[in-house]
Amino acid sequence: MAEAPHRADTQPRRPRPTLSNTTSIVPIVLPWTILLIVGAIAVTAAIVVTSVVALVFVANTRTVTVIVEGEAVQTRTDALTVGELLLRLNITIGEGDRLTPSSETALQPETIIRVERARTVFLQVDGDTLPWQTLLDSPADILSEAGIRIDDNDRVSIDGTETTLDSLARWPVPAGHIAVRHAVAVQVQDGGESRLIQTTALTVGEALFAAGVTLYTSDSVTPPLDTPLIDDAEVTIERARPVTLIVDGVTSPLRVQGETVADALVESGIALIGMDYSAPSERTVIRPGMAIRVIRVSETIETRDEPIAFQTLYQADAALELDQFQTVSGGTNGILQRRTRVRTENGIAVERNPLEDIIVQAAAPRVIHYGTNVVVRSIDTGTGVRDYWRVIPMWATSYHPAALGGDNITSTGKTLQRGIIGGDPRILPYGTQLYVAGYGVGEIADTGPPQRRRLWIDLGYSDADWVGWARTVNVYILTPVPPTIDYRLMQP
Repeated sequence: MAEAPHRADTQPRRPRPTLSNTTSIVPIVLPWTILLIVGAIAVTAAIVVTSVVALVFVANTRTVTVIVEGEAVQTRTDALTVGELLLRLNITIGEGDRLTPSSETALQPETIIRVERARTVFLQVDGDTLPWQTLLDSPADILSEAGIRIDDNDRVSIDGTETTLDSLARWPVPAGHIAVRHAVAVQVQDGGESRLIQTTALTVGEALFAAGVTLYTSDSVTPPLDTPLIDDAEVTIERARPVTLIVDGVTSPLRVQGETVADALVESGIALIGMDYSAPSERTVIRPGMAIRVIRVSETIETRDEPIAFQTLYQADAALELDQFQTVSGGTNGILQRRTRVRTENGIAVERNPLEDIIVQAAAPRVIHYGTNVVVRSIDTGTGVRDYWRVIPMWATSYHPAALGGDNITSTGKTLQRGIIGGDPRILPYGTQLYVAGYGVGEIADTGPPQRRRLWIDLGYSDADWVGWARTVNVYILTPVPPTIDYRLMQP
């Protein structure tokens, strides 16, 4: 209570009260004093209780960090174990995933929990495919983890690319598909000679081809060439003495006395003319069972006319209004003659060598004038008359924060609400003022993902006033006229 201002006495002062004079004050002062003391005690008790509750809560919670695939989230929790916290956070641990520390681990202050997600790698071993869950990237580590043995003779391919055993540990990118074909031992008996080959081929024929064993039509192979290979298989090749001559579409079995293919052709009365040749070549030594082919060769010049597409040239025309186009000349295709030297062997084209092309008729371009005359007009927007300098038909949609998962901040940092319009800033720069009938005046202040249509806008709303749009509308570009204009924005 503020002290009263001093003033001069106007009456004689009363004598100060003695002890006996003050006894009448006690009954008035004491009840208020007691109430003040009791109130102070109650407030203090409430503060103490609140503090105790807060201390108990703080004591039972701890700050932990959860890192899932490199994304870190810090949270405060009263969960007791790692597993209990992950359950509350709806974080599941799948097959092959790595959790550090384990789910039974008791949570401590500042505990760091890491979840590493396994990925699926497809292992194809000798034709059988197995999906494998792993945290590893290196093909060598993945094969070791899966218990798959690899030797030098085995064939390994990573994502379709064949590689060597030494390159597995140095593979530069994470493997997605690993194919392993283990080599098998095959004993080959060929005309009295024996050899052991290690091969990853699937059939007898593929194994012999990979080993460089030449087979001819009259040769006999046991088991047949298309037989699937197994480990320790035995293959026997019986060579035939006759040779087979194939010429002009006729196959003739022959027995020859000469030492070379040329001798066999002479004995058969077959002549090689011009560019004709034989396979094997004329100098090849005859082996029993050899097939000799005569290839008839000829060359011709083919010609083919192709159109030369005319180009379209756009030229500015100040006499035309903006977004008006006028075709001055229609354009004419030219004619290009392509020439090719064609080599045929036994009537089949085996080689085509392009020769120099000839322009028979040059193309004439199509010329289109586009307008550069910008005309400013006015329109009633419902909130006042505004000037505009361009009208663009555009596909209009609409959006609001709830459709974005609650995100209400645009790419320019503004709050999403009515009047905020998204678009392609390459066509409508940020800050461009627009008017759309049925929506009103807005500003380009946001963008969005690529659209199927080139000319589009997305009309912004708040959640409370959202209206759905999905139609083509006329978009009025309001003044001022920008210093740079895409005059060919709406070119046909």
